[in-house]
Order: sequence, then structure tokens, then C-alpha cells
Amino acid sequence: MSAVVFETDRLLICEPCMDDVDVFAAMWADAETMKYVGGDGLGWTHDRVVRWMERQVECHKAHQMAQWTVVLKESQGVIGQGGLEPIEFNGREIELAYQFGKKHWGKGYASELAIACAVYGFESLNIHRYVSMSYPENTTSVRVLEKVGFQFIGMSDLYYDTMLNVYELNEPIED
Repeated sequence: MSAVVFETDRLLICEPCMDDVDVFAAMWADAETMKYVGGDGLGWTHDRVVRWMERQVECHKAHQMAQWTVVLKESQGVIGQGGLEPIEFNGREIELAYQFGKKHWGKGYASELAIACAVYGFESLNIHRYVSMSYPENTTSVRVLEKVGFQFIGMSDLYYDTMLNVYELNEPIED
């Protein structure tokens, strides 16, 4: 396991590292798991996962943010990825995203991670606004985003060349 960036009650959010490629290659090979990730709805090849992880490792080095590796504290097992990543579709924005292996769905990990990532970015990285995209039919992800406080701002195919719901979350203004 790589260095822990921050943690929640149940999760360790760790720096991405190439040692995790095989774990993610096994998770991301499943088409159902990847249905709403990457635009084509297909499972990812090992080579695609290697390229993805290389990008995440470099992103963390350059920006102190990435799609971090999510580890379940109880088992010390990798259960998914999620975090913050600079994107350049609509000017420079910060995307909050997450994806978990199918056997870890429905346990509240996505909401727990998304809330923690948003707080970490606001407090530690001086980020004031996030965007997140979701396929309209991915109602589970829509519920997670709404629970975290994201607001629907419209639909666009600007992001990832696919018509997606676009959400934003702005840093709360304190009185």
C-alpha cells in the first residue's frame, strides 16, 4: 500500500501507484463495472489500466490530487479509486469522480469518499469548485452527487464526447 493521503471512518485514500495495476485490471476488466466509465461501456484491457495508472501517478506528483486508490481499512484491500483531477474540457476545472469494484457497490463507499474528497480539496488544496459528470441513467451516481451537495447545471457532450449530466459543487460560504 502506498502513502495515505487522508482517511475516513472506513476508508484509506492512498496515493496511486503502479503496484495496484493488477488489482485494478481485474476490477476494470468487467464490462458491467465500467458501463459508465470511459465512454465506450467496455471493460478495460490491462494496457489501458497501465496507461490510466501512469496518468494518475503523474497527476498526483504534479498536483497533489488524482484518482487515488481507495483501501478498505478493515481488510486492507483495494476496493476502487476516486478523487480529484484537473481536466481541461471547459477551461481548467477540477473533476470529482469515483469508481468501485462491483462487489463494493451499495455500501455507501462512494458517498463517504466523495464527501471526504470535497472537504480535503476545499481545506487542503484551496479548491473552490468541482464538476462531476454522470450518465443520466446512472441513477446511483446521481444520488451520490446530490447527497454530497452537487447541483445539476445541465447536460453536455463537451466532457468525454458523450451526452452527460453535469454537476457542480461550490465551496460553502461561511457567515
